Amino acid sequence: MTKLPQIKSIRTVAKSRLFDIEEVDLQFSNGNQACYERLGGSSIGGILVVPLLDNDTILLVREYSVGFERYELGFVKGRVENGESPESAAGREMQEEIGFGAKEYRFLTSVSLWPNYSPFWTSIFLATDLYESSLKGDEPEALEIVPYPISNIELLRRSDDFTDARSMLATYLIQDNLSNIND
Repeated sequence: MTKLPQIKSIRTVAKSRLFDIEEVDLQFSNGNQACYERLGGSSIGGILVVPLLDNDTILLVREYSVGFERYELGFVKGRVENGESPESAAGREMQEEIGFGAKEYRFLTSVSLWPNYSPFWTSIFLATDLYESSLKGDEPEALEIVPYPISNIELLRRSDDFTDARSMLATYLIQDNLSNIND
Protein backbone atom coordinates (compact mmCIF):
# COMPACT_ATOMS: atom_id res chain seq x y z
CA MET A 1 0.00 0.00 0.00
CA THR A 2 1.22 3.50 -0.80
CA LYS A 3 2.40 5.46 2.23
CA LEU A 4 0.61 8.78 2.75
CA PRO A 5 2.76 11.88 2.37
CA GLN A 6 3.75 13.74 5.52
CA ILE A 7 2.12 17.14 5.96
CA LYS A 8 4.88 19.62 6.81
CA SER A 9 2.73 22.75 7.09
CA ILE A 10 -0.68 24.22 6.25
CA ARG A 11 -1.16 27.94 5.61
CA THR A 12 -4.34 29.85 4.85
CA VAL A 13 -3.52 32.10 1.87
CA ALA A 14 -7.00 33.53 1.23
CA LYS A 15 -10.31 33.55 3.06
CA SER A 16 -13.91 34.33 2.11
CA ARG A 17 -17.26 34.00 3.83
CA LEU A 18 -17.55 30.35 2.70
CA PHE A 19 -14.05 29.10 1.89
CA ASP A 20 -10.44 29.18 2.95
CA ILE A 21 -7.74 28.54 0.38
CA GLU A 22 -4.90 26.64 1.98
CA GLU A 23 -1.40 25.75 0.86
CA VAL A 24 -0.31 22.36 2.10
CA ASP A 25 3.40 21.52 2.06
CA LEU A 26 3.92 17.77 1.66
CA GLN A 27 6.84 15.37 1.71
CA PHE A 28 6.27 12.10 -0.13
CA SER A 29 7.80 8.76 0.91
CA ASN A 30 10.19 8.93 -2.06
CA GLY A 31 11.63 12.20 -0.70
CA ASN A 32 9.93 14.54 -3.18
CA GLN A 33 8.28 17.65 -1.77
CA ALA A 34 5.30 19.50 -3.18
CA CYS A 35 2.99 22.36 -2.30
CA TYR A 36 -0.70 21.65 -2.95
CA GLU A 37 -3.64 24.05 -2.73
CA ARG A 38 -7.03 23.08 -1.40
CA LEU A 39 -10.33 24.62 -0.40
CA GLY A 40 -11.08 24.59 3.26
CA GLY A 41 -13.84 26.07 5.35
CA SER A 42 -16.00 25.52 8.37
CA SER A 43 -18.72 23.35 6.81
CA ILE A 44 -18.62 19.66 7.61
CA GLY A 45 -20.43 18.73 4.42
CA GLY A 46 -23.57 19.17 2.46
CA ILE A 47 -26.78 17.43 1.52
CA LEU A 48 -28.85 16.98 -1.60
CA VAL A 49 -32.43 15.73 -1.30
CA VAL A 50 -34.69 14.32 -4.02
CA PRO A 51 -38.26 15.00 -2.85
CA LEU A 52 -40.68 12.35 -4.14
CA LEU A 53 -44.11 13.99 -4.26
CA ASP A 54 -45.88 10.84 -5.48
CA ASN A 55 -44.96 7.64 -7.32
CA ASP A 56 -44.11 9.49 -10.54
CA THR A 57 -43.29 13.07 -9.48
CA ILE A 58 -40.11 14.57 -8.09
CA LEU A 59 -39.76 18.18 -7.01
CA LEU A 60 -37.02 20.32 -8.51
CA VAL A 61 -35.86 23.77 -7.48
CA ARG A 62 -35.05 26.54 -9.95
CA GLU A 63 -32.41 28.71 -8.30
CA TYR A 64 -29.96 31.39 -9.41
CA SER A 65 -26.45 29.99 -9.88
CA VAL A 66 -23.83 32.70 -9.88
CA GLY A 67 -21.19 30.35 -11.36
CA PHE A 68 -23.08 30.29 -14.68
CA GLU A 69 -24.90 33.60 -14.10
CA ARG A 70 -28.28 31.99 -14.84
CA TYR A 71 -31.07 29.99 -13.24
CA GLU A 72 -30.48 26.25 -12.88
CA LEU A 73 -32.75 23.33 -12.05
CA GLY A 74 -31.63 20.99 -9.31
CA PHE A 75 -32.70 19.33 -6.12
CA VAL A 76 -32.92 20.66 -2.59
CA LYS A 77 -29.39 21.19 -1.33
CA GLY A 78 -27.48 22.93 1.42
CA ARG A 79 -24.84 22.82 4.13
CA VAL A 80 -24.70 20.58 7.16
CA GLU A 81 -24.30 22.95 10.11
CA ASN A 82 -22.00 22.19 13.05
CA GLY A 83 -23.74 19.81 15.47
CA GLU A 84 -26.29 18.76 12.84
CA SER A 85 -26.56 15.31 11.26
CA PRO A 86 -26.87 15.06 7.47
CA GLU A 87 -30.43 13.71 7.87
CA SER A 88 -31.41 16.67 10.08
CA ALA A 89 -29.88 19.06 7.54
CA ALA A 90 -31.92 17.34 4.80
CA GLY A 91 -35.12 17.93 6.78
CA ARG A 92 -34.28 21.55 7.52
CA GLU A 93 -33.32 22.37 3.91
CA MET A 94 -36.51 20.72 2.59
CA GLN A 95 -38.62 22.96 4.83
CA GLU A 96 -36.60 26.08 3.98
CA GLU A 97 -36.44 25.58 0.21
CA ILE A 98 -39.70 23.90 -0.79
CA GLY A 99 -42.03 24.09 2.22
CA PHE A 100 -42.22 20.34 2.77
CA GLY A 101 -40.94 17.91 5.35
CA ALA A 102 -40.79 14.15 4.86
CA LYS A 103 -41.65 11.17 7.04
CA GLU A 104 -38.69 9.26 5.58
CA TYR A 105 -35.25 10.35 4.40
CA ARG A 106 -33.60 7.39 2.71
CA PHE A 107 -29.79 7.77 2.55
CA LEU A 108 -28.55 6.86 -0.94
CA THR A 109 -24.81 7.69 -0.90
CA SER A 110 -22.18 10.30 -0.13
CA VAL A 111 -20.01 11.77 -2.86
CA SER A 112 -17.19 14.25 -3.21
CA LEU A 113 -17.11 16.64 -6.11
CA TRP A 114 -13.47 17.62 -6.26
CA PRO A 115 -11.40 15.36 -3.96
CA ASN A 116 -8.03 16.64 -5.23
CA TYR A 117 -8.86 20.16 -4.05
CA SER A 118 -11.57 19.96 -1.42
CA PRO A 119 -12.57 17.78 1.56
CA PHE A 120 -16.22 18.72 1.01
CA TRP A 121 -18.73 15.84 0.59
CA THR A 122 -22.45 15.68 -0.15
CA SER A 123 -24.88 13.11 1.29
CA ILE A 124 -27.72 12.31 -1.10
CA PHE A 125 -31.18 11.41 0.23
CA LEU A 126 -34.54 10.37 -1.22
CA ALA A 127 -37.40 12.02 0.73
CA THR A 128 -40.76 10.23 0.74
CA ASP A 129 -44.15 10.69 2.40
CA LEU A 130 -44.02 14.49 2.10
CA TYR A 131 -46.12 16.83 4.23
CA GLU A 132 -46.41 20.61 4.24
CA SER A 133 -44.06 22.31 6.68
CA SER A 134 -41.95 25.39 6.14
CA LEU A 135 -39.09 27.23 7.79
CA LYS A 136 -37.57 30.58 6.89
CA GLY A 137 -34.48 30.02 4.74
CA ASP A 138 -31.52 32.15 3.79
CA GLU A 139 -32.26 32.49 0.06
CA PRO A 140 -32.41 36.07 -1.24
CA GLU A 141 -35.53 35.33 -3.31
CA ALA A 142 -38.32 32.76 -3.32
CA LEU A 143 -37.26 29.58 -5.10
CA GLU A 144 -39.38 28.22 -7.91
CA ILE A 145 -40.60 24.68 -7.19
CA VAL A 146 -40.95 22.57 -10.34
CA PRO A 147 -42.85 19.25 -10.20
CA TYR A 148 -41.29 16.88 -12.73
CA PRO A 149 -42.46 13.42 -13.90
CA ILE A 150 -39.96 10.64 -13.26
CA SER A 151 -41.13 9.06 -16.52
CA ASN A 152 -39.40 12.00 -18.33
CA ILE A 153 -36.15 11.81 -16.37
CA GLU A 154 -34.08 11.19 -19.53
CA LEU A 155 -35.31 14.52 -20.89
CA LEU A 156 -34.34 16.23 -17.63
CA ARG A 157 -30.81 14.81 -17.87
CA ARG A 158 -30.42 16.44 -21.31
CA SER A 159 -31.80 19.81 -20.20
CA ASP A 160 -29.41 22.75 -20.65
CA ASP A 161 -30.29 24.12 -17.21
CA PHE A 162 -29.84 20.86 -15.27
CA THR A 163 -26.06 20.57 -15.00
CA ASP A 164 -25.11 19.98 -11.34
CA ALA A 165 -23.24 16.66 -11.27
CA ARG A 166 -24.70 15.75 -7.87
CA SER A 167 -28.24 16.29 -9.15
CA MET A 168 -27.46 14.28 -12.27
CA LEU A 169 -26.12 11.38 -10.18
CA ALA A 170 -29.19 11.58 -7.94
CA THR A 171 -31.48 10.95 -10.93
CA TYR A 172 -29.75 7.62 -11.56
CA LEU A 173 -29.74 6.70 -7.87
CA ILE A 174 -33.45 7.34 -7.41
CA GLN A 175 -34.32 5.57 -10.64
CA ASP A 176 -32.45 2.47 -9.43
CA ASN A 177 -33.85 2.82 -5.91
CA LEU A 178 -37.46 3.17 -7.06
CA SER A 179 -37.22 0.29 -9.55
CA ASN A 180 -35.92 -1.99 -6.74
CA ILE A 181 -38.90 -1.02 -4.55
CA ASN A 182 -41.42 -1.62 -7.36
CA ASP A 183 -39.98 -5.06 -8.30
